[in-house]
Amino acid sequence: MDRNIDIKERLELALRFEKPPTLEEVLEQVSTRGVLRGAVDQVYMAWMLYVEYVTQEIMKTFPLSEEEKKQLFHFRDAMKQLLLEAWIQTKEKLVALRKAVAEGMCKAEGKRLYAPDGRTWMCVRGNTARIIIRGVSALAYFPDVLKLPRERLELLQLGWRASDEGNLMNRSFMGTTQPWQVFAWAALRYGALHISIASVNLTHKGVSIAIYLRSRNWRQKWSKAEAIDLVASHLRRGEWAPLLTAWLGDGSVRRREYKLIISTKEPWRLGISEGAYRALVAKGREAFVKLREVAGPYGELLDLLKSYKWIYIKLATDDGFRAAYRQKKNSITVASVVMYLRLVGVRAGSLYAEYYTRDLEKAHAAAKRLKDAGLRPNMMRMGPNYVVYITMNSLLRLAKRDETIRKAIALYLADKAKNGTPRQRELAKKILKRNPLFQNFICQALSSTSLSQRR
Repeated sequence: MDRNIDIKERLELALRFEKPPTLEEVLEQVSTRGVLRGAVDQVYMAWMLYVEYVTQEIMKTFPLSEEEKKQLFHFRDAMKQLLLEAWIQTKEKLVALRKAVAEGMCKAEGKRLYAPDGRTWMCVRGNTARIIIRGVSALAYFPDVLKLPRERLELLQLGWRASDEGNLMNRSFMGTTQPWQVFAWAALRYGALHISIASVNLTHKGVSIAIYLRSRNWRQKWSKAEAIDLVASHLRRGEWAPLLTAWLGDGSVRRREYKLIISTKEPWRLGISEGAYRALVAKGREAFVKLREVAGPYGELLDLLKSYKWIYIKLATDDGFRAAYRQKKNSITVASVVMYLRLVGVRAGSLYAEYYTRDLEKAHAAAKRLKDAGLRPNMMRMGPNYVVYITMNSLLRLAKRDETIRKAIALYLADKAKNGTPRQRELAKKILKRNPLFQNFICQALSSTSLSQRR
């Protein structure tokens, strides 16, 4: 693909109009993907919503002195002011670059793409496009909300150092596009923090914001290699706390697999090499149970942050939580079988509802219940799983007579049409266009929401 065409599409996506996000939508993104992506206005508003939400939740959850409350509010205000300043600068640069690309006035120099003014540019490296933000930084204070003993605190700090944390001028340093990580890291490196917004990434799903934090109070005491070796050494002695934060930083989330996999340049230091730059540290449900047990008060913070990696740990260790979570995540219940919706990439677009299990007897039992309900289930093998599924025709029949299923399908398609990959958006829009049943439901839901808000 021509680079200018790809950049033009990304700029149009970043500058498209979207309604302001709700807190529920923000927390949904954080709890499923970690990163906030979308149109530039929506993403900056989403970050501000999240910062305010976390501030209020910390106030409710942890006992703070008056001085600590002042520090927390100072951190919140500094973050929101930085986001506002970066928002203005980002928008101006995106508009200038879009105009230059549309008029064919962009000038390429190496890996940079310049607008005619010579001052506005973006860096393009491979599939990555980035706009640099200048002069947006501040000093803020984050309170000690966890009140952990120093020994316990250092164990959790160690894991972050082994993964995402860096070293800048002999001080602990963190860069992230995930808002939950800002607070998860700051809680362990509390005190004076230099915060900056230095860049914005342009992706095929919109923009994402990169936040950088450098501690003024905490000297960096470990090299990266030392930290990784210490995490492995602690684990051999039965101490899992450093591994928890190492996994929160560079852990790989694999649905339906009990594997603790961490991305690292030298996987042999942590465990068994599994592919390039990936270490298999432990496996089995018990490994995730241990991670949850060592979290202590830090787990309470991760709960309120809606960290998607912490949610994964809870899904692996808590049957009740997993059942409730699955019920609300792109799922429908048919004949007492919880099934998950999935877009299928045939030419016209289709939708399946699927039930996964590694137990062949359970698969046959689910298929029988669906057949007894008058449906025509199919079954196939997919890797280690057996998949029982029903096709679009069955789903349409169910949707016509069951409002709960109709609503679930409509909201799933609406989400994919808005937030999915380019191919998912295309398929979801085709299905919605062909089936007014779902379109009408979405319009009614939006109308009801608008009416209730006016009241």
